[in-house]
Amino acid sequence: MYKIIIKLEYEYAHRLIYHPGKCRNLHGHHGKAIVELGANTLNENGFVMDFGDLKSPLKKWIDEQWDHAFLANENDPLLTPLQAEGLKIFIFSQEPSAEVMAKRLFEEVTALVLPTNVIPLSVTIRETCTGLAYYEPRVIE
Repeated sequence: MYKIIIKLEYEYAHRLIYHPGKCRNLHGHHGKAIVELGANTLNENGFVMDFGDLKSPLKKWIDEQWDHAFLANENDPLLTPLQAEGLKIFIFSQEPSAEVMAKRLFEEVTALVLPTNVIPLSVTIRETCTGLAYYEPRVIE
C-alpha cells in the first residue's frame, strides 16, 4: 500500500469540564492535525493523490471551524456567555479531547470526494509537543 500524509496547524482553546485535573481550566493549544490516506495503486502522475487536493479543503475546514476557536462540550456552562460575546465556538456533543477531535476530523476526511482507489487511514491530533491522540477506524479486540 502507498500512503500520503499531510499536516495542518491551527490554534484553539478548550477545556474539559468533567476532568478533575488542570485541563478543566480554559486553556489553549497550538494544534497539529496529521492526516494519512492510502491506496494500492497510483494515479497517472504516480501519486496516491495530489497533496493539494487533500490539504486545501481540510485547511479551509479547520480554518473556518477550529482555528482560533473555543472548542466546547455542549454542556459547558461557559457556552452561553461566550456565545453572547459573538466568539467563534465549535460545539461537540462530548468533551473536546484530542481523541474526540481526531475522530471528528476523520469524519471530515471521509466526507471529501476522494479518488475511488484512495481510502482514509487515520487522523492524529497533536495537542502538545509531547502528547497526541490517534484515530483509525479499527476495532481493538
